[in-house]
Amino acid sequence: MLTYDWDTSPAKRVSEPQFYGFIPDKALPRAVCFLSMMSLTFAHVLLLTSACALLALTNPNWLLLFLGVDMGIFYLYKIVRGDFFYWLNLAGFLRFITAILSRFGGKFMANFTMIMQGRHPQEMDGLSFAISVLTSVVGSFLSVYAYSNYYDEDEKIDGETLQTTLGSLVSIWFVSAVTFALVIKREYLHTFYSMETASAYNRKNFLHHKEDQDDKKKGVLSLHPDVYKAWGEELIKPWTIKNWNRWEEEKPAWFTDKWIEAVPNEYIPFEWRVKYKKTKGRVDDSQLQRRRGSISVRELVGGKGER
Repeated sequence: MLTYDWDTSPAKRVSEPQFYGFIPDKALPRAVCFLSMMSLTFAHVLLLTSACALLALTNPNWLLLFLGVDMGIFYLYKIVRGDFFYWLNLAGFLRFITAILSRFGGKFMANFTMIMQGRHPQEMDGLSFAISVLTSVVGSFLSVYAYSNYYDEDEKIDGETLQTTLGSLVSIWFVSAVTFALVIKREYLHTFYSMETASAYNRKNFLHHKEDQDDKKKGVLSLHPDVYKAWGEELIKPWTIKNWNRWEEEKPAWFTDKWIEAVPNEYIPFEWRVKYKKTKGRVDDSQLQRRRGSISVRELVGGKGER
């Protein structure tokens, strides 16, 4: 289970302690947490797939309406909050298409697998994830009502069987959800209903790492600039300007040509911009991108990109 593996990963817990770590550390609570996750996922998936099947039998258009409205509300929510575009560092039309596909894929996966990674602020966020989970329960009641009242074929599942099955699955879902909420670490409960955007999350994560944890902070500059544009001048620029000379002297493993290329020009000390020959004064972004695409920073300096 990806959620379990990632949440218990020491590397993940160190790099993003604000998000990873909800699973208890002791053996018994961890086992209970794992079992409740499994049973909750089981009930969720069966509720939603059964709802889709009943709606498809009753009227396929109702199924399309149910799924379309659910997806449309999610897209609208992301757009209104300025959190629609994905965190990958892409530009132009490719960025737009990637946002559409990635948001669709993330929402679809969360709906039909209940993968809890979907609550990450760079994916759906906690509130959207919680609504997707609740949709399975609401949709199951609506589908049973629609099937019982509007499906006219001779071979039809009787209402008592549907209600018994629905009641059993909802009971499993409810007990599992309550057990899960009680056993996880309390400080992570908010991640399951948080409205935190990708930008706000990365700012908090950047601030969490200490002054000497450059290897943890550096990851933010591999994201799209929109993720940090609201606070980059305030936090990232002073950090890079202050430490650039030291990085050039110490040459840490992560301080590579590829990473340097992702750093906005204004976040690099002027003397190093000159040495890299990125500008000879200043160039616009399109010229800079052409240069970056044709030759590495180290080669411009005169080296061969060796570390």
